[in-house]
Amino acid sequence: MLANVTEKSYAAEARYTNFYAGGDIAWSADGQHLYCLNGASVNQVSVQTSQILQSFGVASNSSSTTEKKKAAASAEDIDVEEDTITCFGVSQEHLVTAHRSGLLRLWQLATGTLVKLWKAQHKGPVIRIEFSPCGRLICTSGGADATLRLWDYSNNSCLGALKDFPGPAWFIVFHPNVLRKEIYAVGADNTIYGWNYGTKTLLHKMRGHLSQVTGLSFRSKELDCNELVTVSRDKVLIVWQLQEQVESKQLKVLPLYEELEGVVYGDDGRQIIVASGVGKLRQVDTTSWKIKDLLSQADFQISRLLHCGELKQLALVTTEQNILIYDAGTLEPLKHLVGYNDEILDMCFMGDNDRYLAVATNSKHFKLYDTENDMNCKLIVGHSDTVMSLAASQNLLISVGKDCSIRLWRLQHDKNRSLEALTEQTNCHTSTIGCVAMTHNGATGFASVSQDGSMKVWQLARDKQDRDLYSFNLRYAALSHDKEVNCVAYAPNNKLLATASQDKTAKVWLAESNSLQGVLRGHTRGVWSVRFSPVDQIVLTSSSDCTLRLWSISNFACIKRFDQECTILRAEFLDHGKFILSAASDGLLKLWNIKTSTCLQSLDEHDDRVWALAVSGRSNRFFYTGGADSKLIRFEDVTQVTRNEALDQRQATLEQEQTLHSLLHAQKQLHKAFVLALNLDRPKASYDIINHFVRERDENGLRQLVDQLNVDQRVALLQHVKAWTTNSRHSQVGNLILRHLIGDALHDPKARFYNNGNMVEVLTPYVQRHFKRVTELNKELAFLEFIVQCM
Repeated sequence: MLANVTEKSYAAEARYTNFYAGGDIAWSADGQHLYCLNGASVNQVSVQTSQILQSFGVASNSSSTTEKKKAAASAEDIDVEEDTITCFGVSQEHLVTAHRSGLLRLWQLATGTLVKLWKAQHKGPVIRIEFSPCGRLICTSGGADATLRLWDYSNNSCLGALKDFPGPAWFIVFHPNVLRKEIYAVGADNTIYGWNYGTKTLLHKMRGHLSQVTGLSFRSKELDCNELVTVSRDKVLIVWQLQEQVESKQLKVLPLYEELEGVVYGDDGRQIIVASGVGKLRQVDTTSWKIKDLLSQADFQISRLLHCGELKQLALVTTEQNILIYDAGTLEPLKHLVGYNDEILDMCFMGDNDRYLAVATNSKHFKLYDTENDMNCKLIVGHSDTVMSLAASQNLLISVGKDCSIRLWRLQHDKNRSLEALTEQTNCHTSTIGCVAMTHNGATGFASVSQDGSMKVWQLARDKQDRDLYSFNLRYAALSHDKEVNCVAYAPNNKLLATASQDKTAKVWLAESNSLQGVLRGHTRGVWSVRFSPVDQIVLTSSSDCTLRLWSISNFACIKRFDQECTILRAEFLDHGKFILSAASDGLLKLWNIKTSTCLQSLDEHDDRVWALAVSGRSNRFFYTGGADSKLIRFEDVTQVTRNEALDQRQATLEQEQTLHSLLHAQKQLHKAFVLALNLDRPKASYDIINHFVRERDENGLRQLVDQLNVDQRVALLQHVKAWTTNSRHSQVGNLILRHLIGDALHDPKARFYNNGNMVEVLTPYVQRHFKRVTELNKELAFLEFIVQCM
C-alpha cells in the first residue's frame, strides 16, 4: 500500500484565480492590498503575490455563531442566499459592502468577520458608498432616489439625508481633511454639489461639465485646501476654486480631446495626472498649465485611475480587468495584476530554467508570467484577434491565432518580462490557426495547423551578419486532414511530425517532406492532442471518446488504452516518459502509470474544461494547468514528501502498537490502552479491555472508560461495536457498550454524530437478532426450570 501511495504524487502549490470582475476597486493606504469587487464578494488581494488573502461576502462570512444570529435577527425577512454586491467602501479598519437586497454589511478587515448589518433605506440598491477620512461615518447613494444618507455605524444611527440635488449620485468624495465636514457628490445633471454634513447645508454648486464626471481630486489634505480638479467624459479638465458663495469659480478649463476616466494630484499638488479611456496618461503642470504625455497604451482601454500616496505609485485599471502599477515619478512599470483571465487556451515555458510562462487567454493579448518573481505579469500586444496557441524554444516564442498570422518573439534579458517582436507574417492560413509546434533542442523550424485541415512547415533562419535578425520561410504545405486539425507535435529527434484531427485520426509525417508515414486509426471520435514519448518509439493521443491511447511508431498499432469518464482534451508525458498526465473536460486531472496501466492520482482542482498543460522540461518536478474556469494552477511534485510522511506515520503507528501490546500484556493503564486501541482501529484489543471489566464486574470502571472518550473516539467505538455484533459470542459486550453510548445520546440532543454513516440502521438488525436469540434462550431455560420443579 505504501508503494502505491508514494510511487508518484502531485499537489496544487499555488492557485491564481479571478479576483476582479469589474466595478469598484480600491487601494489600501499602505499600498500592500487591493480590494476588488467580484460578484457576490470583495477580495483582498496582495499586490506583491497576486494572491487572494481573504474574501468578504455572504458566502465567505467567517463571523462567529453569535454574530450570525444577531445579523439574522436584524434582517429577519431578507433572503441573502444570492445577494450580489453592488459597491463597497474601505477605511483603515473596516470595509462596508452594499448588496442588491438593500442591506449594508460592515466587516472587520483584520479578522474578516461581520460586525454589523442594517438596511440602507434607499429606493433601489445602493450604487455608491464611501467612508469619511476619519473612518467613522459612511455615506450612501441610492440608485432610484435623489438622496445621500450619512451613517454613524458605531452608534447605529442615521445622521440625516442630503436631498438638494438631482440624483442618483454616481460619484461621492469626502474632503480629505477631517476637520472640514464637507462631502461632494456628482448629480445626474453632471453638476458637482458640496454640503456641510454637520449642518446639512448646501455649500457649493459647480456647473461646467456636459457629460458624466469620472474623477475628482483635492489638491492637498490641508485645512485651507479650496482647490479641486474634476474630469469628465466630455473631454474637459476643470480646476475649481471653492468660494463662500454657492457658485464656485473655475480657475482653469483644459480641453484634452479624449474621454477622461480619472484624475489625481501629484508631486504635492504641483502636477495633475489624467487618464484617458483610450489608454493615455497625461501630466498637467499647475503653474504653466503645460500638458505632457507620460504614457500611451493604444491597445488598452482604461476604466479607472488609482493613486497610492504612501508609495507614490499609480494604478491603471483596464476594461479587461488588468491592473497596471507604475511608479508615479518615473512611470516605470512595477507590477501587473491579472484580475480576470477568461478562458485559458494554451501555455508554454520559455527562458532559462523555464523561468517564464507564456499564457494565451481568450484575448488578442497574451500574458508572460515570471514564475520566480511572484508571478509578476506583462501583457504582450501584437495580434489583432484571439491568440489560440503558443510554442517556445529557449528564448524564442511563436504565437498564432484567429487573425491567421504568425508572430515570432524573443525574450529580452535586459528587461524583465519583456518580449521583442522579431518578425511576423499575415494570412499564413485561410482559417484560424489552432496549434503551433517548434522543433526541440534549438529552434530551427516550426509547424502550424489550421481549422481548414492544412498543415504548414516553416524554416526558421537567423541572419549571418546580424545575429539579432530572424526570418521564417514556408518549407511545404499539405492538406493533412479532412476536418479541423487540433494539434501538431514534433518528435524528440525532429524527424517526425504528428497531427491530430476531428476526423477521428492522428497521422505521422516526415518532417523534412510531406510524406505520410502512417495513420493512427481506432478512436471513435475526434482526437484532441498528440504527443511523442521522450524516450520510447510510441505516440500518445487523447480523444473525445474518453480514451488515451499509446501507438507504436513501427507498425502504427495501438498497444495500450486508458479509459476516463469524459472527453480528454490534453495529455502529456511526465518523468521521462514513465507517466502520463491527462486533462479532461470535467476539470479532472489524472496521473497514469504506463507500465502498470493504473491511475495513480486524480487531481480535482478545476471546475471546468482544462485546455492547457505546461510541463517543465528542465526538471519535470512541476507543471501548470489552465482552463475554461480561468484558474491558473501550479502543481508541485510531492512524491518524496508523501513518502516521508507515510514512513513517519507508519513508524508512529508501530510505536503505538508496541505501546498498546505492552500495556495489554502488563494489564496496566487500561484506560490509556483503550484509547490507543480506538485510535489504531484495533477492535479485538478494545474488546479484550472491555471484557476484562465485564469479567471483574466493574460497572463503574466501564462507565469511566466510556466517559473519558471524546466525540471522534465514541464514533470509532461504535465502529468497533459493529464489528463485535457480527459474532454472537461478542454480543453481550457490544450491547453493553450500546446501552452506555445510546443512553447518553438520548439525553444529549446534540449527539447526532452517533448516527454517522447510518450506524443505527446498520446495528439494528444485529441487535434484533441477538435479542431474539436471547429471548428464545430464556424461554428454553424457563421450560427446563418448569420441568425440574415438576419432577
